[in-house]
Amino acid sequence: MLTSRPARVFLRLTAFAVGWILIQGIVESLAGPVFAMISRAVGEPVPIYPYAMLVGVMAGSWAGFRAFEPLMQRGAQTPTVSERLAVDGAHWHLRPLMTGLVLGSAAIGITAALLWGGGLLRFEGGGALADVMVGDSWGSVALRLLVLLAPAALWEELAFRGFLYAVAEDAAGAQVARWASSVAFGAVHVMNPGASVRTTLIVMLAGWCLARVREHAGLPAAWLAHLAWNWIMAAVLHVAVSGLPFATPGYRAVLVGPEWLSGGSWGPEGGLVAAGVLGAGALLAWKRSMAATHELTESNEPHHLRS
Repeated sequence: MLTSRPARVFLRLTAFAVGWILIQGIVESLAGPVFAMISRAVGEPVPIYPYAMLVGVMAGSWAGFRAFEPLMQRGAQTPTVSERLAVDGAHWHLRPLMTGLVLGSAAIGITAALLWGGGLLRFEGGGALADVMVGDSWGSVALRLLVLLAPAALWEELAFRGFLYAVAEDAAGAQVARWASSVAFGAVHVMNPGASVRTTLIVMLAGWCLARVREHAGLPAAWLAHLAWNWIMAAVLHVAVSGLPFATPGYRAVLVGPEWLSGGSWGPEGGLVAAGVLGAGALLAWKRSMAATHELTESNEPHHLRS
């Protein structure tokens, strides 16, 4: 049996990468013609990549935890893949799902409100991409964005707060898992248009906050928080999401002032206003964790030692 932690981490990451790349390639080959046909039918490109990525990450996660499991068996029972990823049945109940949805919506809503109140965000009609969907209603564009952003947010959560978090937690504990998954999350956004050291650090901070949501309410809640944040930026505010622009029928939000403060072309999540909101959320999560630890310690104290 391989009980070495570095060996387990290496084997799991290798199986994850191989499974992801292999299955994603197969899905793109088999489903590519279907998506091309759908694109012709609706008259605009229907991207396959978020769905292929999602299936690839799911397959990679299964391979990462199962391919070499006989070599790493340490006990009679091991958690299921869904339990390791925090996507088992209990995490799909209404309360944790609503927790994620509310947290993600509130975070970007407060950020936008602060930017607007400070004169760093204003709304104007039209825009460079408005003519792309000039005849479309807001609802149809918002629905298309949901169909695109939902699988994209889910594969990112499964990859970073799911598999990578679980592997790091198994090897070194939850604290390391938070930071490792957040650093990897920031690194994958480095190639986005307009990325900088500032935006990468803020994405890492967002990843840390999502890891706390995952710990508190499960990965489905982190997914909905992530999706709400992205969808509100793209469909409601009509601003770029991590440097990626989307169609803006009818109106758009324009970020003005210093980019380091408002986010500029990266979107509102790239400025220090967003960093402040995320930092406040991280601080509240830390204080809540400390309070819970203190209460647990007090409850376990012998009665005669309590004040």
